Amino acid sequence: MRSDHFTNIWRREIDKINDHLPRNYKTLESLLESENPHVITLDGDQIPFKKEELEFLAKIVPKKYHGKLQLPIVFIRRIEMGEGVFSISGGIIEKGVVMKLLGVAEDPFSGDENSFLPYIYRHQVLQVRRKIRTLTTIGFATTKPNSKDLDSKNRMV
Repeated sequence: MRSDHFTNIWRREIDKINDHLPRNYKTLESLLESENPHVITLDGDQIPFKKEELEFLAKIVPKKYHGKLQLPIVFIRRIEMGEGVFSISGGIIEKGVVMKLLGVAEDPFSGDENSFLPYIYRHQVLQVRRKIRTLTTIGFATTKPNSKDLDSKNRMV
């Protein structure tokens, strides 16, 4: 019973720290056409996007993908995997953008995900965010806490 209580608290806390994540996403194409490019967060605030960053992205992403690329790109901090491990939320196009910005995939828009990294690390997230800061955000995720961890350490990890 105690474990269920802690699990519920854990989930509520993760939800709270993710209130800044987007409620919905918009395509690069629609954001480029917008006077005030932004999306709404889960808590009702706005995530504004810089036009210069949208235009930079438009130059490196093939035009045929502008209507498919969903922004912002969300890096998910994988708490259970250790310090500084992230996954990239989204599909092949969003992941391809990150791989292109990191310089780890020759042609990330070819449809071959084999050259994509399964996870990226803090320094790589920072490298991408230096280029497109307003077009990215960071969320947090973890698996259900282990009751053994809760009891033996008397705290949540």
